[in-house]
Amino acid sequence: MPGPKQEVLFLDHVGNHNDPYEALKYIDTLLLIDDSDSMQKCWDEVGDIIRIIAPICMEHDTDGIDLEFVNHRARGYYLTGQSGYKHIGLMKGRLDMHDSVAGIYHNVKPRGKCRLDKRLAAILDPYVDAYETHIRRNGQRNLPVPLNIIAITDMDWDEDDGTFGIIRGIAARLDFLSAPRYQAGVQFFRVGDAGRAFAKDKIDLLDDRMWREKGVRDIVDMTTWTGAPGELSRKGILKVLLGAVRRSIDYMEI
Repeated sequence: MPGPKQEVLFLDHVGNHNDPYEALKYIDTLLLIDDSDSMQKCWDEVGDIIRIIAPICMEHDTDGIDLEFVNHRARGYYLTGQSGYKHIGLMKGRLDMHDSVAGIYHNVKPRGKCRLDKRLAAILDPYVDAYETHIRRNGQRNLPVPLNIIAITDMDWDEDDGTFGIIRGIAARLDFLSAPRYQAGVQFFRVGDAGRAFAKDKIDLLDDRMWREKGVRDIVDMTTWTGAPGELSRKGILKVLLGAVRRSIDYMEI
Protein backbone atom coordinates (compact mmCIF):
# COMPACT_ATOMS: atom_id res chain seq x y z
CA MET A 1 0.00 0.00 0.00
CA PRO A 2 1.36 3.46 -0.81
CA GLY A 3 2.39 5.62 2.10
CA PRO A 4 0.53 8.78 3.16
CA LYS A 5 0.28 11.52 0.55
CA GLN A 6 1.03 9.21 -2.38
CA GLU A 7 -1.48 8.99 -5.20
CA VAL A 8 -3.83 6.07 -4.55
CA LEU A 9 -5.89 4.53 -7.31
CA PHE A 10 -7.97 2.69 -4.73
CA LEU A 11 -9.09 5.79 -2.82
CA ASP A 12 -12.74 4.72 -3.03
CA HIS A 13 -11.86 1.54 -1.15
CA VAL A 14 -9.68 3.04 1.59
CA GLY A 15 -11.26 2.94 5.05
CA ASN A 16 -12.76 0.32 7.30
CA HIS A 17 -15.11 0.00 10.25
CA ASN A 18 -12.27 0.72 12.67
CA ASP A 19 -11.20 3.88 10.84
CA PRO A 20 -13.66 5.09 8.18
CA TYR A 21 -11.64 8.32 7.82
CA GLU A 22 -8.45 6.56 6.69
CA ALA A 23 -8.69 8.11 3.21
CA LEU A 24 -7.93 11.51 4.78
CA LYS A 25 -4.30 10.36 5.05
CA TYR A 26 -4.02 10.40 1.25
CA ILE A 27 -5.55 13.81 0.50
CA ASP A 28 -5.00 17.44 1.51
CA THR A 29 -7.94 18.95 3.37
CA LEU A 30 -8.75 22.66 3.15
CA LEU A 31 -11.52 24.27 5.19
CA LEU A 32 -13.03 27.29 3.43
CA ILE A 33 -15.26 29.34 5.74
CA ASP A 34 -17.84 31.84 4.52
CA ASP A 35 -17.32 34.84 6.83
CA SER A 36 -19.69 37.27 5.09
CA ASP A 37 -22.34 39.38 6.89
CA SER A 38 -25.11 36.82 6.44
CA MET A 39 -23.14 34.24 8.46
CA GLN A 40 -23.41 36.23 11.70
CA LYS A 41 -26.59 34.43 12.74
CA CYS A 42 -24.96 30.99 12.53
CA TRP A 43 -21.36 31.86 13.46
CA ASP A 44 -21.46 30.00 16.78
CA GLU A 45 -23.00 26.98 15.10
CA VAL A 46 -20.20 26.88 12.54
CA GLY A 47 -17.66 27.10 15.36
CA ASP A 48 -19.23 24.02 16.98
CA ILE A 49 -19.08 22.15 13.67
CA ILE A 50 -15.42 23.04 13.21
CA ARG A 51 -14.62 21.69 16.66
CA ILE A 52 -16.09 18.36 15.56
CA ILE A 53 -14.51 17.90 12.14
CA ALA A 54 -11.13 19.68 12.42
CA PRO A 55 -9.62 17.27 15.00
CA ILE A 56 -10.53 14.29 12.80
CA CYS A 57 -8.80 15.88 9.81
CA MET A 58 -5.69 16.81 11.80
CA GLU A 59 -5.46 13.34 13.33
CA HIS A 60 -5.19 11.80 9.85
CA ASP A 61 -3.31 14.49 7.90
CA THR A 62 0.43 14.19 8.50
CA ASP A 63 1.23 17.75 7.35
CA GLY A 64 -1.75 19.49 8.91
CA ILE A 65 -4.82 21.05 7.31
CA ASP A 66 -5.31 24.44 5.66
CA LEU A 67 -7.85 27.09 6.62
CA GLU A 68 -9.15 29.88 4.36
CA PHE A 69 -11.91 32.47 4.71
CA VAL A 70 -13.91 34.25 2.02
CA ASN A 71 -13.01 37.74 3.33
CA HIS A 72 -10.51 37.45 6.19
CA ARG A 73 -6.81 37.28 5.31
CA ALA A 74 -4.02 35.92 7.49
CA ARG A 75 -1.69 38.36 9.19
CA GLY A 76 1.08 39.49 6.86
CA TYR A 77 -0.92 38.67 3.73
CA TYR A 78 0.19 41.81 1.86
CA LEU A 79 3.83 40.88 2.46
CA THR A 80 3.69 37.10 2.06
CA GLY A 81 0.77 36.63 -0.32
CA GLN A 82 -0.46 33.81 1.94
CA SER A 83 -4.18 34.46 2.31
CA GLY A 84 -4.96 31.67 4.77
CA TYR A 85 -3.40 29.43 7.39
CA LYS A 86 -1.31 26.46 6.31
CA HIS A 87 -0.49 23.12 7.92
CA ILE A 88 -2.52 23.63 11.09
CA GLY A 89 -1.77 20.77 13.46
CA LEU A 90 1.70 20.11 12.09
CA MET A 91 3.79 19.12 15.08
CA LYS A 92 7.12 20.34 13.78
CA GLY A 93 8.40 23.33 11.87
CA ARG A 94 7.28 26.93 12.26
CA LEU A 95 5.60 27.78 15.55
CA ASP A 96 2.89 29.84 13.88
CA MET A 97 1.58 26.67 12.24
CA HIS A 98 0.60 25.20 15.61
CA ASP A 99 -2.53 27.32 16.05
CA SER A 100 -5.81 25.52 16.50
CA VAL A 101 -8.50 25.86 13.85
CA ALA A 102 -11.06 26.84 16.50
CA GLY A 103 -8.71 29.49 17.92
CA ILE A 104 -8.21 31.11 14.52
CA TYR A 105 -11.92 30.89 13.72
CA HIS A 106 -13.03 32.68 16.87
CA ASN A 107 -10.70 35.61 16.13
CA VAL A 108 -12.52 36.23 12.84
CA LYS A 109 -15.77 38.22 12.66
CA PRO A 110 -18.23 37.94 9.75
CA ARG A 111 -18.26 41.01 7.53
CA GLY A 112 -18.75 42.06 3.94
CA LYS A 113 -20.15 40.36 0.88
CA CYS A 114 -19.79 36.73 -0.12
CA ARG A 115 -17.87 36.23 -3.34
CA LEU A 116 -17.20 32.55 -2.90
CA ASP A 117 -16.36 32.29 -6.58
CA LYS A 118 -13.25 34.45 -6.19
CA ARG A 119 -11.97 32.44 -3.23
CA LEU A 120 -12.55 29.12 -4.99
CA ALA A 121 -10.81 30.41 -8.11
CA ALA A 122 -7.84 31.61 -6.04
CA ILE A 123 -7.50 28.12 -4.55
CA LEU A 124 -8.42 25.82 -7.42
CA ASP A 125 -6.86 27.57 -10.44
CA PRO A 126 -3.27 27.42 -9.07
CA TYR A 127 -3.82 23.82 -7.97
CA VAL A 128 -4.94 22.70 -11.43
CA ASP A 129 -2.16 24.79 -13.03
CA ALA A 130 0.37 22.90 -10.90
CA TYR A 131 -1.28 19.59 -11.76
CA GLU A 132 -1.09 20.39 -15.48
CA THR A 133 2.59 21.34 -15.19
CA HIS A 134 3.30 18.09 -13.38
CA ILE A 135 1.59 16.07 -16.12
CA ARG A 136 3.61 17.79 -18.84
CA ARG A 137 6.88 17.13 -17.04
CA ASN A 138 6.30 13.77 -15.38
CA GLY A 139 3.28 12.14 -16.96
CA GLN A 140 1.17 10.07 -14.57
CA ARG A 141 4.03 9.30 -12.15
CA ASN A 142 3.68 10.46 -8.54
CA LEU A 143 0.65 12.62 -9.14
CA PRO A 144 0.04 15.64 -6.87
CA VAL A 145 -1.87 14.95 -3.68
CA PRO A 146 -5.66 15.19 -4.19
CA LEU A 147 -7.28 18.35 -2.80
CA ASN A 148 -10.52 18.24 -0.82
CA ILE A 149 -12.15 21.61 -0.07
CA ILE A 150 -14.83 21.70 2.62
CA ALA A 151 -16.77 24.96 2.17
CA ILE A 152 -19.01 25.88 5.10
CA THR A 153 -21.57 28.46 3.98
CA ASP A 154 -25.22 29.53 4.23
CA MET A 155 -25.21 29.89 0.42
CA ASP A 156 -26.45 33.48 0.69
CA TRP A 157 -24.10 34.53 -2.09
CA ASP A 158 -24.03 37.78 -4.05
CA GLU A 159 -26.18 37.88 -7.16
CA ASP A 160 -23.13 38.24 -9.37
CA ASP A 161 -21.32 35.32 -7.72
CA GLY A 162 -19.84 33.03 -10.38
CA THR A 163 -19.28 29.88 -8.32
CA PHE A 164 -21.09 27.68 -10.84
CA GLY A 165 -18.88 28.83 -13.68
CA ILE A 166 -15.69 28.42 -11.64
CA ILE A 167 -16.53 24.86 -10.63
CA ARG A 168 -17.68 23.92 -14.12
CA GLY A 169 -14.45 25.27 -15.59
CA ILE A 170 -12.29 23.36 -13.10
CA ALA A 171 -14.21 20.16 -13.77
CA ALA A 172 -13.72 20.60 -17.53
CA ARG A 173 -9.96 21.16 -17.08
CA LEU A 174 -9.63 18.05 -14.93
CA ASP A 175 -11.53 16.08 -17.60
CA PHE A 176 -9.21 17.40 -20.31
CA LEU A 177 -6.18 16.35 -18.25
CA SER A 178 -7.71 12.89 -17.57
CA ALA A 179 -7.15 13.45 -13.86
CA PRO A 180 -8.41 10.81 -11.41
CA ARG A 181 -12.00 11.58 -10.48
CA TYR A 182 -10.99 12.20 -6.87
CA GLN A 183 -8.14 14.62 -7.75
CA ALA A 184 -10.09 17.66 -6.56
CA GLY A 185 -13.45 18.03 -4.87
CA VAL A 186 -15.59 20.66 -3.16
CA GLN A 187 -17.88 19.67 -0.30
CA PHE A 188 -20.50 22.34 0.44
CA PHE A 189 -21.66 22.07 4.03
CA ARG A 190 -24.69 24.33 4.11
CA VAL A 191 -25.78 25.82 7.43
CA GLY A 192 -28.63 28.11 8.36
CA ASP A 193 -32.24 28.28 7.17
CA ALA A 194 -32.92 25.34 4.83
CA GLY A 195 -36.22 26.75 3.57
CA ARG A 196 -34.94 29.44 1.23
CA ALA A 197 -35.97 28.83 -2.38
CA PHE A 198 -32.87 30.47 -3.84
CA ALA A 199 -30.63 28.12 -1.86
CA LYS A 200 -32.60 25.07 -2.98
CA ASP A 201 -32.10 26.06 -6.63
CA LYS A 202 -28.35 26.42 -6.05
CA ILE A 203 -28.18 23.08 -4.27
CA ASP A 204 -29.99 21.30 -7.11
CA LEU A 205 -27.75 22.88 -9.74
CA LEU A 206 -24.44 22.29 -7.93
CA ASP A 207 -25.12 18.80 -6.63
CA ASP A 208 -26.97 17.26 -9.55
CA ARG A 209 -28.01 19.17 -12.66
CA MET A 210 -24.73 20.87 -13.64
CA TRP A 211 -22.94 17.62 -14.44
CA ARG A 212 -25.74 16.22 -16.60
CA GLU A 213 -26.42 19.51 -18.41
CA LYS A 214 -22.79 20.50 -19.03
CA GLY A 215 -21.29 17.03 -19.54
CA VAL A 216 -18.43 17.43 -17.05
CA ARG A 217 -17.32 15.37 -14.08
CA ASP A 218 -19.03 15.75 -10.73
CA ILE A 219 -16.58 17.32 -8.26
CA VAL A 220 -19.19 18.57 -5.79
CA ASP A 221 -21.05 17.07 -2.87
CA MET A 222 -23.67 18.91 -0.86
CA THR A 223 -24.70 18.46 2.76
CA THR A 224 -27.40 20.63 4.31
CA TRP A 225 -27.44 20.76 8.08
CA THR A 226 -30.22 22.28 10.22
CA GLY A 227 -29.77 20.34 13.47
CA ALA A 228 -27.51 20.99 16.40
CA PRO A 229 -23.81 20.21 15.74
CA GLY A 230 -23.87 17.60 18.49
CA GLU A 231 -26.48 15.68 16.49
CA LEU A 232 -24.15 15.26 13.51
CA SER A 233 -23.83 11.49 13.21
CA ARG A 234 -20.72 9.46 12.44
CA LYS A 235 -22.13 8.88 8.96
CA GLY A 236 -22.85 12.60 8.55
CA ILE A 237 -19.30 13.53 9.52
CA LEU A 238 -17.96 11.01 7.00
CA LYS A 239 -20.07 12.56 4.23
CA VAL A 240 -18.87 16.07 5.09
CA LEU A 241 -15.20 15.07 5.11
CA LEU A 242 -15.06 12.76 2.10
CA GLY A 243 -18.28 13.09 0.08
CA ALA A 244 -16.70 15.31 -2.60
CA VAL A 245 -13.88 12.87 -3.45
CA ARG A 246 -15.58 9.49 -2.89
CA ARG A 247 -18.63 8.80 -5.01
CA SER A 248 -19.96 6.05 -2.72
CA ILE A 249 -20.15 8.59 0.12
CA ASP A 250 -21.55 11.35 -2.12
CA TYR A 251 -24.69 9.27 -2.69
CA MET A 252 -25.05 8.33 0.99
CA GLU A 253 -28.09 9.56 2.89
CA ILE A 254 -27.58 11.05 6.36
